[in-house]
Amino acid sequence: MTKKIIASVLALMLFGGLVACADVNTDNPPETDSETETGGKLPETPENPEKPETPENPENPEKPEDPETPDEPDPVPTTVALNSATKGIKILGERALASDAQINCDWTCSGIEFTLDSAGGSLTFKANSDKPCYFRAYVDGIAWSDLGGSNYFEVNGQSEIKLSAIPKGSRTVRLIKVSGHTLARAELTEMTYYGTLSETAPENKELYMEFIGDSITCGWGVIKANDGTYKGQDGALAYPYLLAEEYDADYSMTALSGQGIIFHGTTVPNMTDGYLLTSPLRDGEAVYGFERKADVVVINMGTNDFYQRDKTDPKITEEAFKEAYKALIETVREKNGADCKIICLYNTMNDTFGSAIPSVCGELGGQRNGIYSFKLERTASGHPSAAENVAYAEAIKTVIDNALNGIITEIAMTEEANGEGMTSDFVVDFKPRG
Repeated sequence: MTKKIIASVLALMLFGGLVACADVNTDNPPETDSETETGGKLPETPENPEKPETPENPENPEKPEDPETPDEPDPVPTTVALNSATKGIKILGERALASDAQINCDWTCSGIEFTLDSAGGSLTFKANSDKPCYFRAYVDGIAWSDLGGSNYFEVNGQSEIKLSAIPKGSRTVRLIKVSGHTLARAELTEMTYYGTLSETAPENKELYMEFIGDSITCGWGVIKANDGTYKGQDGALAYPYLLAEEYDADYSMTALSGQGIIFHGTTVPNMTDGYLLTSPLRDGEAVYGFERKADVVVINMGTNDFYQRDKTDPKITEEAFKEAYKALIETVREKNGADCKIICLYNTMNDTFGSAIPSVCGELGGQRNGIYSFKLERTASGHPSAAENVAYAEAIKTVIDNALNGIITEIAMTEEANGEGMTSDFVVDFKPRG
């Protein structure tokens, strides 16, 4: 009996070993739905599994979410001296020359222009003047207002011109003195800005125009609240600046309020002398070099000579005026070359010795020699208003266009009038808008 029990136990042990060997046979792996070693079953795949959440960056799921951009640091202002060594500054007005200490702004609409890659913030200038005067600023060609909403920045002695909130990006900035030379001499000495100032100054324009005149050229009386001071004068609203803008030209406005070709007021030279100087009221001996020749010169002189003809000693006669006018044209021709076109205006506020001007132009060759005379219709308001200056600019442009294109429109005139049987007077249908 005992032997049977022992045999049965041995048989069971042998059978269990065979089963164990079968379970690990690599040729016959277990079915995937068999029980696990822990006795559980593999989870069944659901019919509609839930989609994983869309990552923040679906194009690149492995890229972590970008951290928040920190606030940009406040821009740091840069201050530069304004003088002859300042890179990137173009001098406007030609005669508004610079020294090692400053940039002079004496003549009407003289000033500076430059390109600024603005980082935002303000643009500030330090300026000086010997008397009160007005400046204007333009950003990308648009007149800039101060915080009070005015387009005028007053400079009187040591002053600051501040343009607030300049937009970011590349900006062309122009700053000009719109009060005339006779009223005040001024200079720019320093500029503070946010961003990067281009080291390359704006290029010279193809056309260079010079305007010779008196208070009419200076823009006297164009501001509505005209009280006879700088507060009533704005050269940027007068026909010379309007024409320079129309032609996209560089310019100089060699204008002395109250002066004539012969007549001159106290401490102020007449145009015969003043035209040859860099800045008559700053340095009465510094001669202008005429390094750049004007393509077009527009002269509007004689108003004050005519007005003062009976008030001076010796008297200013028409014959004396004629000789002085002829000498001025000859000087203009000598300094600017044979190709320069000369436009002679008259009759703006009074007779202006009107018969003498076309006669002189004819004697000097008239339109065939590039010399044109043009009789403007006299204004009703004395000094031309802003609207009348716009009309003047439109009319004068017709003459300049013909001069630049070599068109001759001379009309016959008696030999007695000018000695040569022709005049250079230009005829155009013109009435100023009041």
